[in-house]
Amino acid sequence: MRALICLIWTGVFLAHAALAQEPSEPRHALVVGNADYAIGNLRNPLNDARSMAAVLLETGFKVTVVENAGNEVFEQAVEQFAAGLTEGSVALFYYAGHAVQRDGRNYLLPVDTKAGKADAVIAQGINTSDIIDRIHARGVDFGIFILDACRDNPFVTDDSERGRGLASMESEGGETLIGFATQAGEVAFDGTGANSPYTGALVTEMDKPGRDILDVFRAVRRSVRIWTNGQQRPFISASIERSFVFRPASSGAAPVQVDAGELTVDRVRPVVEQIWWAAIEGSRLPEDFRAFVNRFPESARVADARGLALTLEQEGAQVRGLDLVQFSVPEDQRDPNGLSVVITDCDILGGDPDDPRRITDGVPWGLVNVKRALIACAAALADDPANPRLQHQMGRLLDIQGRYDEAESFYKLAGGADYSAALVNLGFLSVTARGRERDYATAMKFYRRAADLGNLRARTNIGEMFERGWSVTPNLDEAVLWYRLAARNGWPNALDTLGNLYRKGRDDQGRGLDRNPAEAIRLYRIAAELDSTNAMNNLGQIYLSDEAGPPQVEEGLRWLTLASERGNRFAAYNLGRHYRDGKIIKADPALALLLFERAADLGFAPARIAMGDLYRTGQGVKRDAGEAAFQYLLAEATADDKRPEQKEEATEKLAALKLPDADLAAARARAEEWLRLNGG
Repeated sequence: MRALICLIWTGVFLAHAALAQEPSEPRHALVVGNADYAIGNLRNPLNDARSMAAVLLETGFKVTVVENAGNEVFEQAVEQFAAGLTEGSVALFYYAGHAVQRDGRNYLLPVDTKAGKADAVIAQGINTSDIIDRIHARGVDFGIFILDACRDNPFVTDDSERGRGLASMESEGGETLIGFATQAGEVAFDGTGANSPYTGALVTEMDKPGRDILDVFRAVRRSVRIWTNGQQRPFISASIERSFVFRPASSGAAPVQVDAGELTVDRVRPVVEQIWWAAIEGSRLPEDFRAFVNRFPESARVADARGLALTLEQEGAQVRGLDLVQFSVPEDQRDPNGLSVVITDCDILGGDPDDPRRITDGVPWGLVNVKRALIACAAALADDPANPRLQHQMGRLLDIQGRYDEAESFYKLAGGADYSAALVNLGFLSVTARGRERDYATAMKFYRRAADLGNLRARTNIGEMFERGWSVTPNLDEAVLWYRLAARNGWPNALDTLGNLYRKGRDDQGRGLDRNPAEAIRLYRIAAELDSTNAMNNLGQIYLSDEAGPPQVEEGLRWLTLASERGNRFAAYNLGRHYRDGKIIKADPALALLLFERAADLGFAPARIAMGDLYRTGQGVKRDAGEAAFQYLLAEATADDKRPEQKEEATEKLAALKLPDADLAAARARAEEWLRLNGG
């Protein structure tokens, strides 16, 4: 497919309040999405580039979009973009597609790249450092470079650069922030939806008003880390001093609350009309307004929508909409009795992975491109307002946005039609006190209704409520009944929890289950086969102990390693402890440090305490009290609020170092800077 270059406009004067205010500094962006490679296509980059362009347009950038660029077109686009920059402006470069690294440099691959040995592939690539240098050479004050380009590299036929993701990099030019989809040397994922996990989270965070750029990237890192189970961990390299906000707090872009009230089916269309309009008011995409007119020809906003679409079309070329055909069956190939006829764009963009009645893989909570999903679900509900699956998905999107009253209205409408996933989410609203007082009794009512409908998540949640005594008298025997009910139907969390109870045995008051390590192992193995990394960690631990007989070291290491590689922080920490202590396997302090680093990066504060101990004692590393203090300080800041002993231990060990005041101040300043860039 030939490259498509769209020159996009800013400065369009539209008389409605939701459009972004004109920024104080000129903003320019080059957005490149490469998907149609000769060696094989990628699913997401075109959608990622279009999603990024749409949000940048709304935040005052003049945007150039390039799709499926070969080497010549790619080079030309960079040259023209750099030439058009003005001194003192903000420049943003975004790339989605294949890339390769060599000697700490990253090369973005045009779609006409031919497979071969590393040297030949790199010779065809576009050097990212050169792009950064050329942009700063134009007097740009502030540069933002975003690389969603860490997918596994299929081009290199030798093994020297294969599967290593991208290298970390910095800029020696002006103020620069470089955002990477995942850690240096690691590989990112395409995800299950129309956007990659990284870009899906990024465009949603950029769209929130008043968010400083560091807060945006911190939130993205947290979302992607959590919702990919730690397997993808974005990071940034930042040498910036100023605060930069994509969308000002005063832009009027905060989600508009719609009074859904006690929602009924006959009120769905007028309510989703309001939700759709609120989502597109600041849009710079004509198709958003055209689609609105097509769905709501009777709306009082039709004249405004047509006028906005016409004005935008007259101002310049368009950013094209998301291409969702590849996620469903083309219309001319759909069987009237098949699943393909009921899959909507709402299911593709906003489906719930925890919904037992979902009809797509779904998109994890923190990775949803919320604005595009809201529009898709509003359209689907306008066509089919009585569909409880779509009602639930709309409720979930509003829930993600923090619009809890609206979310509750849609959940209740779906729940009234016995849609169990909506009932579970209603219960969860009450358990977590989102937009309301915590109310375990109400949560239990919703969970019981969902459990009666066969929802395994609800049955497990009820077991936890009996175990913890939330709204009921603590009753571990009752909890076991619920866990067993969910476990027999293959719910991984219930299987793992039952395994824990068999492993621990009865408590001092005789509550629980008779200790049975063999049964614990059986349950853990079933849960592990269902991808529970907690169960994998537990298997590793029990095999490396003498709980079920002589330790089975090889089997234990296998399960702990697998869980660690799948992003389980407990497994990485436990594996690190075994290599540190050297009791049942050969000690390897250097490997222990790497494993502790991984667990710490996944948010586990005890791993930072363990790292501090290694630097304090010089075990496997050069003794360094300043580094130990740095790790203890980070452990203090990232400790689990529900585990006060974590913070207490870190504080005690920091005090025991007895660092000179100047050294402690230096460690504290370093920790504060790390937290500023990375958050918790």
